[in-house]
Amino acid sequence: MRRFSRVIFFSLFVVAPLSLIGMKTKVSMTLWNRYTADLTGGELNESVFSLERGYFRVEPTFNDRIKGRFNVDLFSDDDALDGAGLKLKYAYLDFSGVLPVPGSKISVGLIKHYFGTVYDWEYISIEKALEDKEGVAASTDYGIALFGYLPGGYGEYAVSLLNGEGYKKTGGDLDKQPEIAANLRIVPLSGITIGGSVLYENDDSDRLAYALVVNLSKGPFELWGEYLVSDKNDITGSGFMVMPIIKLEKMTGIDIDLLGRFDMWDRNTDADDDGHTRITAGLNWNILRNEKGAPMIFLQLQGERTIFEDDARGDIDKLMAQLQWKFSSLF
Repeated sequence: MRRFSRVIFFSLFVVAPLSLIGMKTKVSMTLWNRYTADLTGGELNESVFSLERGYFRVEPTFNDRIKGRFNVDLFSDDDALDGAGLKLKYAYLDFSGVLPVPGSKISVGLIKHYFGTVYDWEYISIEKALEDKEGVAASTDYGIALFGYLPGGYGEYAVSLLNGEGYKKTGGDLDKQPEIAANLRIVPLSGITIGGSVLYENDDSDRLAYALVVNLSKGPFELWGEYLVSDKNDITGSGFMVMPIIKLEKMTGIDIDLLGRFDMWDRNTDADDDGHTRITAGLNWNILRNEKGAPMIFLQLQGERTIFEDDARGDIDKLMAQLQWKFSSLF
């Protein structure tokens, strides 16, 4: 329990003094309680309950131009002596109004990785975003970013300078050259978002990746799509994700979302039998929402099948049930 004790220490001896000096501080948690049944060729390999992830988040507001976020990721871990793992997930300051660009901010620290869908992925499906799942781009990284909204609400942009290795690596595990990334999303009409991202890193060999993203939303129907390409060490991988969603609450009054997801990823487009497809179907039952309409407690039931291009590998099936719950308080 040593890791959890450190988190409790932080909440008591950092958050409490901030509230005493009059600084507004939001403290929140998001937890993923999951059951997973893993089957290969019809044989049960795994049947487990776990705390797949638990976010503990502290967000101090210094003034109307400077805000911070500190976030640790807690999870069930067989390798840890106390059965729990701990990772730093976010640790950054946002500075607004630094540049004479309306709606812009500068983020410094362990920040969001503004690439593809990974930086605003809400886990509508239990699985990670495509670029995160396939190891193309981590969800956060150490660096600095300029982020802002286009005038009139017509989209957003971001330009980042990052380590390029994600939030799990520091020090000697890093390449000498940083990653440069750019992201743009445009909303030409209400309910339509299109955009793209690119990242580049030049060290012993070039690393280039780009993503094209589309989101369509009309009434009870929503569709996410992404096309992803990664080139590293002269090996090119490519794939895509399509995820349709039907919100039954708008049609029937029952607050359940039906979803499907289809992923395809080819790790090396010049090689045979190294690709796979992943098919997901399920539902999200929104049990409780907050005053702004965002889900606070929801149950996810999903089935997933991974089919390998290599016929010698059997299909992998997963049945997952996940209870995700959130709460927060302002000090």
